[in-house]
Amino acid sequence: MKKMLFAILAFSFLQISCNKEDDLTTDTFQVKIIKEICNDAIVQLVDSTSKANAENGFAFEGRTYNNVFFTTFSCADKVKMQTPTNDLTGLVITVKILKTPKEDPNCGRCLATVNSRPVKSNYIEVIGR
Repeated sequence: MKKMLFAILAFSFLQISCNKEDDLTTDTFQVKIIKEICNDAIVQLVDSTSKANAENGFAFEGRTYNNVFFTTFSCADKVKMQTPTNDLTGLVITVKILKTPKEDPNCGRCLATVNSRPVKSNYIEVIGR
């Protein structure tokens, strides 16, 4: 009986110590990719649920965009997008915002990036298309 009680107590402490600090919110929302180069991207909110995470009046390639922010996709995020082409411009995806970037140690990236970016920047996780 003591072993059982000890096991339950140890399991309870493990559960308490394991928390998901990286999740800033469980809310998901849709964004449209304005420009993406080597996993760096400018995205625009499709819905208005998370406007506090974006900025307005961003001028890019001759157009002005509202509700945009900068982000970097992980390799796992790119796999979730499953596009037949490398050009992600215009793709609408469902994301959630994270507090910290996702660990991605086995992800190779090129060093190119978009030529200008919004001031607002968020870490995200792609949930799906």
